[in-house]
Amino acid sequence: MVEPTDRHVLSETLNTLGQEPLDQADDEALVSLAHEVWYEHSSVDSELRLFLARDPDEVAARRVGYLLEKLTRFPCATDDRAFETLNALALLSKRFPRQDELDPPEGVRLRDLRDELAVSWGVNEGLGPKIQTLLPYQTRHYAASRNNAFK
Repeated sequence: MVEPTDRHVLSETLNTLGQEPLDQADDEALVSLAHEVWYEHSSVDSELRLFLARDPDEVAARRVGYLLEKLTRFPCATDDRAFETLNALALLSKRFPRQDELDPPEGVRLRDLRDELAVSWGVNEGLGPKIQTLLPYQTRHYAASRNNAFK
């Protein structure tokens, strides 16, 4: 088993991404976060604790919660990594409780709905078109080429 690393790329990236509206997220930071969650072995729990030790404002913390949970929903996130990330998010939920799940209003077109995950985290914006930035990094081909590079 690979041990978590001692670097703090994840907490630093969380700090960077929490500062700006998500639809304006820095592409490089977003890709870095995705790599850390999907492919690296850093401890999400300890990195999230480090992020929280910096005493982020509520909006930044909620953005981070949304981003981390969103990344667990991509097919390239292993079950173990998604489980680890979701367990770590309990730290954030204790300090910044999630909102109750909201039912979509009747008569609203699907494309006009806000991102329900963002709403549950109390964030007024989702990733929107920024999600396109992550698509090349979640393919099986990319994951396989990345794994082969380290053999």
